[in-house]
Amino acid sequence: MSTPPSSSSSVVTETVVSFLKNIPPVQFLPAWELATLAPAMALEYFPKGSVILRAGYSAAESLYLVQKGAVKLGLRSGVGKELVLDMRSEGELFGLLSMMGRDVTRLDVSAVEDTICYTIPAARVQHLISTYTEFADYLLRTSITRYMDRSLAELRERTRLLGDGERLLYTLTAGVVAQEPPTVCAPTTTLREAARLLSTSGATALVVAGDEGRAAGIVTDRDFSGKVVAHDLAGDLPVAGIMSSPVISIESGAPAFEALLAMLRRNIHHLLVTHEGLPKAVLSDHDLLLLQGKSPLSVARHIDQQTSVEGLAAARKRAAELLPLLMREGARASHITRVLASINDRLTAKILELAEARLGAPPAPYCWVATGSEGRAEQTFQTDQDNALIYADAAAGDAAAEAYFARLAEFVRDALVACGYPLCTGGYMAANPEWRLPLKSWQERFRVWISEARRRSVEDALIFFDMRPVAGDASLYGALAAHNRQLAAEGGLFRSVLAFISTENKPPLGFFRTLVLERSGDHKNELDLKLCGTAPIVNAARLFALSYGIEAVNTIDRLSALSNVAVVEPELLRELGEAFEFLLLLRLELQLGQARAGQALGNHVRPASLTHLQRNLLREAFHTIARIQSVIDSQYRSAIWSQLGR
Repeated sequence: MSTPPSSSSSVVTETVVSFLKNIPPVQFLPAWELATLAPAMALEYFPKGSVILRAGYSAAESLYLVQKGAVKLGLRSGVGKELVLDMRSEGELFGLLSMMGRDVTRLDVSAVEDTICYTIPAARVQHLISTYTEFADYLLRTSITRYMDRSLAELRERTRLLGDGERLLYTLTAGVVAQEPPTVCAPTTTLREAARLLSTSGATALVVAGDEGRAAGIVTDRDFSGKVVAHDLAGDLPVAGIMSSPVISIESGAPAFEALLAMLRRNIHHLLVTHEGLPKAVLSDHDLLLLQGKSPLSVARHIDQQTSVEGLAAARKRAAELLPLLMREGARASHITRVLASINDRLTAKILELAEARLGAPPAPYCWVATGSEGRAEQTFQTDQDNALIYADAAAGDAAAEAYFARLAEFVRDALVACGYPLCTGGYMAANPEWRLPLKSWQERFRVWISEARRRSVEDALIFFDMRPVAGDASLYGALAAHNRQLAAEGGLFRSVLAFISTENKPPLGFFRTLVLERSGDHKNELDLKLCGTAPIVNAARLFALSYGIEAVNTIDRLSALSNVAVVEPELLRELGEAFEFLLLLRLELQLGQARAGQALGNHVRPASLTHLQRNLLREAFHTIARIQSVIDSQYRSAIWSQLGR
């Protein structure tokens, strides 16, 4: 056993010892051992991005203790892909495996931000391990066992059978999945010749090629039965008369998931796959079904087959099963919410179809729109009703027409409740006459919100600035959206108020990047992932999108479009998108767990329940939010802010 030193500690030594007293496993050492250890330690600085230890090179000669900053530990594959195994931040150790191995370093370690580390010489670490059992046990549990657990989990994940269809949907491209080569004809080809070509080729779709070989239209076997046979068209007519145009297509290198989403949105069964704009293959819904067991396409088709609200309610239960399935297969959070939004849209459109069958044809064109998180296609497991209705100005003031749209909205409201979508507690539904208006009234409503901006009115109106058409006449929505973009571009006061709202909820970060948790109440030691996490990112993306006339309403789409406007550093926009994906996925995981446990759904998470890596990513996400809020403050702060804060 070592004996205590007799010399007094210097001020520097006392500072180091004060730091070490709170850091495991060094804190388990006696005070005199800490006083001896401190002078033997060095302080090193590593700029962001610098490599501290490199796999395959000389072993570490010290154990590193992060005093400030963060590092990532990982490996690089033969094709250059990085696999991040872990992250370490303030108060955590790294380099033990490299130092103990004494031959080469096994992992890459690099600084993810400017980082300062204390280093403990290998000889001193060996002495402490052999002398203090608690010190040695801690290093074994936290450093070696953790790597083994992570490695086994990674191996299990990477060696899953390739037959997992949902995973293939996110890894294979449309060009790989498409089984049918294009069968091509000219626009002047007769219906008789086209039918013969379709029959002899065994294809289910015929691509009509125009100038330079590019697709001018597409004809399917259903077109022949639904248009030619049903209307007894002459066989010598040109095929151009029945083709669907313009052709919905996707480039061959795009993920199969994007093809699925396009088919869901357009309600089509065939999608042209192109290479540099020229026809390459035809992707059918059957091709995608071959990849999947429980397919979003099959769920959508099941919804289309229903003829009653009761049938739709049963179909909705099948749709709810998609969320855990997609999460299990590793889909991006924004992809999951887009698929769910497409299913919700399909169900709502079917309900409107049933409503019109009962009430009769509408007296004027109308557009049913989704708002808020549903409008952005970002609703999580907790889905309520956020919708509105725009109808043509010709019906304004017509009592009979207004009564019809009231009954229509009430039918949809009640049907959605029956299908498991609860009422909006704020009353933001088309069944509320406040949100069921002719186009000119909607335009006036937005004019007041924008030109006469007040904090409370803008806060109340935010969900309507995330509006998206679901069913009906989309041109009504288009006219309103164009009107609003022009007003927002001219509304300096509105943008200033919106900017203030966008910076009001600060990320819960304290000194040294610690997480600030609620101190009392039902959510003690928890934090709100929506209020402090996704919402500030949504607000920032909306602010910049409205400021620069961007049409997109989905947050990821808005951030992507902003990268072309050069109003915010592209790297920050990319990090903001990654932070949003991470926070949205955490919310999905949280609510899925709550649903399985029969608990009320919410957004409060206890950081102590997260993995070490998740907590580090959470801090990084909040740090990114703080940066974008700083940008907003510098670009939009005005004198009005002092009044808004009261």
